[in-house]
Amino acid sequence: MATIQKTKEAMVKLPLSALRYLSRYPREKKIVVEIATDDIVRVNDAKTLDEIIGSARLDYALGDYTSHKTARSLISALRA
Repeated sequence: MATIQKTKEAMVKLPLSALRYLSRYPREKKIVVEIATDDIVRVNDAKTLDEIIGSARLDYALGDYTSHKTARSLISALRA
């Protein structure tokens, strides 16, 4: 008999204002919604290293990042 490994569950808070109804499938009892990622980031603070990395990946995928060629420009951006 093979052992079954449980996966760790992650919790994400979704504010109702972030959801926008798109369509519904009554036969499968499902709905399709669009979720605003800015609202998810606003109400969910990253607390573990995995969550911080996931948040950084989301920011990168959304194009919400800057690049710097010198250490001085990076330091000045971090101070702002």
